[in-house]
Amino acid sequence: MNPKPEKLEQHTKEIMEIMLLAQSSFKIVDFIKRERSGQEAIIIQQNKYFNYTAEMNWRIYVIEMAKLFSTSDKAHWYNLQKLINKFKPDGEFGKLKGIDKYSIVIWEQNLELEKEKIQNLMLQRDKLYSHTDKARSHIKNELSFADANELLDVVKRIISEIHIVVFGKSYAYFLNNEPVLELKRLIHALIKKQEYDQYFQVQDCLVNNIDPKEMGFPE
Repeated sequence: MNPKPEKLEQHTKEIMEIMLLAQSSFKIVDFIKRERSGQEAIIIQQNKYFNYTAEMNWRIYVIEMAKLFSTSDKAHWYNLQKLINKFKPDGEFGKLKGIDKYSIVIWEQNLELEKEKIQNLMLQRDKLYSHTDKARSHIKNELSFADANELLDVVKRIISEIHIVVFGKSYAYFLNNEPVLELKRLIHALIKKQEYDQYFQVQDCLVNNIDPKEMGFPE
């Protein structure tokens, strides 16, 4: 029986939706936690909600990415290894033209190269977020932002090759309405409000013959 390309397309679409959710959450964490200075840094550091948002979105990133890097056939239907296996000679998509054994070798090598990152990702998911382990205090996030982004890229490389080789089309890996864009607009608005409030406070000092510096305002 010949494999149906539309079934593969639906399968990769599901994987992409998982990855895009993880990516959107990662972008929020990356934006909030990056090093910065000035009013933007002060607003983010003083607002507990932003730190909470970063923590919650990191959890989403870990949980969603763990679905893709799990090796459990039963628990996670859309994991990458399961997809790769479907392209092997005895797999569901083994007879589709375009994806050869060299692609499969490279994909599996990519997963092997990221083994330590994946292990830490799964450890966080299993011991911190999906379950509350009684010995959770020793579980640490060992993924840098560069590591987290690289795991996203692993997914993109595999799905990109499938889309280009099998379907002859590329895939957009960003959303026009990324939540991080709204976050940036919100912080920008808070900065503007702070500047607006400070301006009128300084003017009030001047009207009342008070040196603004005495009130803690900069020159």
